[in-house]
Amino acid sequence: MSVEFALSDGVVTILLNRPDKLNAITDAMWDQLAAHFDRCAADDSVRAVILTGSGRGFCAGADISGEGRKERKPGLVGALEAMDDYNGVIRRLYDLEKPVIAALRGPVVGIAFTIALCCDWILVSETVKFRPAFLNLAKVPEGGIMHLMTRMIGELRTRDIIYRARFVEAKEAVEIGLANRLVDDAALMDEANALAAELALAPPTVFALTKRLFRLPPTGFDEFVDAERNAIAIAASLDDAREGMAAFREKRTPKYTGS
Repeated sequence: MSVEFALSDGVVTILLNRPDKLNAITDAMWDQLAAHFDRCAADDSVRAVILTGSGRGFCAGADISGEGRKERKPGLVGALEAMDDYNGVIRRLYDLEKPVIAALRGPVVGIAFTIALCCDWILVSETVKFRPAFLNLAKVPEGGIMHLMTRMIGELRTRDIIYRARFVEAKEAVEIGLANRLVDDAALMDEANALAAELALAPPTVFALTKRLFRLPPTGFDEFVDAERNAIAIAASLDDAREGMAAFREKRTPKYTGS
């Protein structure tokens, strides 16, 4: 398979594995990603996810060469069908209520940029080069990238990057808030695995409730506090809440189950 799935000690690693094509995503790979994200969502043994790519880059975006492409109707209808498929995968990742870490090196281009921004943590090596390569191909940006970028770094910076389809290298990405941390390329996966192991210990239901609050659409303070109140009440009713307090009192590591 061109998208590999490995589960170990509660941590899933999803690997784009088409290095000879800079992991450009074919239609078959979109289907594999959809299946993998569904599995992560449904499997309670999955406690954290790492998304990365093999070879020298994360992903060159969608494969536009035609290789592995589904037969679609021509024109507008086919374009809408394709975007429904792609957006279905993007939404699965965005809505995944578990910690997701993007571990990125090399090119992160086009819709791969969007995929990275859907993750909760973005670790980049010094080799990373983000590029929203849409307008220079006469394409409208895809997958909600403008929404995600604007929430993260503001509209002025987003417009500059999107309109000019310009590269954003690792140092700048961290400085402006498109990535969490710059790490040495050789240590990238070690850093990702260490972070994933830490996050896998989090109380899963409480993490999911917290992540939902981050994913709320822009709203007023009162509406947010109401949603937060409900999440807090649900969390307080869980066995994990009692386990967390007991572990604190007993000075031990808590063992969370999600119940």
